[in-house]
Amino acid sequence: MSWRVIYHHEVADDLSELGRYQARAVLKVIESRIRDGEPDKIGKPLAGELAGFRRIRTGDVRIVYRVQAEIIEVLIVAVGPRRNDEVYRTAVRRL
Repeated sequence: MSWRVIYHHEVADDLSELGRYQARAVLKVIESRIRDGEPDKIGKPLAGELAGFRRIRTGDVRIVYRVQAEIIEVLIVAVGPRRNDEVYRTAVRRL
């Protein structure tokens, strides 16, 4: 089953900041593990202000997303490096 993947409008900026190589790797993970995988079972559940969201790690980059199983949809909220929890603060701002 394929999931419908929706991107927050600022995720394009996140990907361009990563550079072409890392952005392609992130998009490949989104395609294989989220869109065509089981996003509601993989990825680590987040807590605190991001409760209900999950994250997948690819290298030092985190993909923060929310699964809406009832409509078979995944919202990608933020993509970026973990350093100093930057990607998580960005995700909270975008809620």
